[in-house]
Amino acid sequence: MDYLVQQKKNLKKTYLLVFLFLFLMATLGLIVDALFGVFPFGTILLIFIALIQILAGMSSGPALVLRSVNARKINEKSLEEKQLKNIVEELTIAAGLEKTPEVYVMEDENINAFATGFKVEKSAVCVTSGLLKHLNREETEGVIAHEISHIKNRDTLLMTTISAILGTMVLVQLFAWRSLRFLAWSGGGRRSSKKKDSGVGYILVALLILALVATLFSLIGRVSIFAVSRTREYLADAKAVELTRNPKGLSGALRKIAKMQKNKGKVKGATIATAHLFISDPLKRSVNNKEGFFANLFSTHPPIHKRIALLENVPDEIVLRELQEG
Repeated sequence: MDYLVQQKKNLKKTYLLVFLFLFLMATLGLIVDALFGVFPFGTILLIFIALIQILAGMSSGPALVLRSVNARKINEKSLEEKQLKNIVEELTIAAGLEKTPEVYVMEDENINAFATGFKVEKSAVCVTSGLLKHLNREETEGVIAHEISHIKNRDTLLMTTISAILGTMVLVQLFAWRSLRFLAWSGGGRRSSKKKDSGVGYILVALLILALVATLFSLIGRVSIFAVSRTREYLADAKAVELTRNPKGLSGALRKIAKMQKNKGKVKGATIATAHLFISDPLKRSVNNKEGFFANLFSTHPPIHKRIALLENVPDEIVLRELQEG
């Protein structure tokens, strides 16, 4: 696969995503203006919020993601973590990256990992303490190669931008629904004059329309994000094999992840805005293990048994049966 072509594609997708985000926020602003008769205040305000969110995401997005999961830099006095750093350095050289990504560890018993960063030279790889505990060197190499591939392809630029945008859409959605609920529960000054009552009723209707539109935009955004995420995972799996020349390492790691998912809870600190960054869904949503139109529409990750089957070139039914019996 041509990394340069993939990088250019991801750059174009990121620009397109940012443009669509600004367009959606401007549309929401126009709706606010139309409902409240305050044009262009609502439009300017929401475009301003969108720009601030994008700039804030570009300057501190990766740090925010790492902070949200309480990640810490590796402790090189620990043999496991020192070995992890060595693996990251080796695969950085193999991938032809100029600078080794920063390496972080988050305390969680699950096996999982992600990469983040708007720029290749300022990227980071983070793994769970469960990964260090349960994977051998070969399997860890497979996972790290997968994450290095995301950095090399500039998937991290696209996916971190998606996190920032989705976070904003969710905030607008929550603001509208909570304002609506607060006004409805408080009665909106019911004992006031009739003129005031009609004004509150107008605001309630306006907030309801805004909440519904924001929810619709958020849903459309999530579906688009889910589709992008699934494709990225398959590509990163393939490129991880290119880097390590060993499909068994990553497939072995995915097997352990699938088996552990039956017993462990969600990854601490992971949210719907960051779940697509991880190698496996940290929120353990069952839709990611299903197939069909709706599953394909709402899953962030492809089914693990399919990923293993592709890596090992065997029928996915066999792998699925093995995981179900195991």
